[in-house]
Amino acid sequence: MLKIKTLLGACLMILSTGVFAQTNLESGVIKMEITNVASEDENMAAGLEMLKGTETNYYFNEEKSLVKANMMGGMMEMTTLVNNADEFLTFTMNMMGQKMLVESTKEERDAAEAKGGTGPDMTDFEITYDEEDTKEILGYKCFKANVNNDDQGFGFIMYVSEDIKASSKMVQGLDKLDIRGFPLEYIMDAKQMQMTYTATEISDEVDAEVFNIDTKGYKKMTFEEFMETMGSMGGGMGF
Repeated sequence: MLKIKTLLGACLMILSTGVFAQTNLESGVIKMEITNVASEDENMAAGLEMLKGTETNYYFNEEKSLVKANMMGGMMEMTTLVNNADEFLTFTMNMMGQKMLVESTKEERDAAEAKGGTGPDMTDFEITYDEEDTKEILGYKCFKANVNNDDQGFGFIMYVSEDIKASSKMVQGLDKLDIRGFPLEYIMDAKQMQMTYTATEISDEVDAEVFNIDTKGYKKMTFEEFMETMGSMGGGMGF
């Protein structure tokens, strides 16, 4: 059986690779889904099947960015809301009835990152592009981008579109990278497992009400307290 650390770590990494991404449209929605998982380890492959179909929706307008993720058939639900101007974050996680709420400033998250343990260090990753390797996703022409670090044995294969201008600002780890375009498909290759995330729908309309998230019933904690809680479960972002 796949360890909870691997599942939680994969879930958090999925979210972190998309949080706060924003196109050059004034408002819209990008919907993405885990379309494929793979592992040479049979037990791990069986556990990863739980993640297939996981949906992540990105809602954005000029003032705010919101990411909603529903994972493992509803066992885990995460919502991340960011004010674009000051990067203030409101994050909720409902994991099998355990509800956690984090509100933090950029400065608080930077301080936590400086202490280490909040995710893989992406600063030493190399980015290369192959503009001859292309595919069309939802009407957008995309070309291949490779993000790798041989020392860490972790990387991405992405198909990015420069027709959708995206910012990786505030993405845990990815804020250190300057990736051309927005990835409409990416394969996360993390040691013994692979996971493919693909855009399934793009819209230039978004209901402003979606940014009013319900935090009732959630236990409020600091960013550091949340990381400690996740670490005690074996699923911290530093997986």
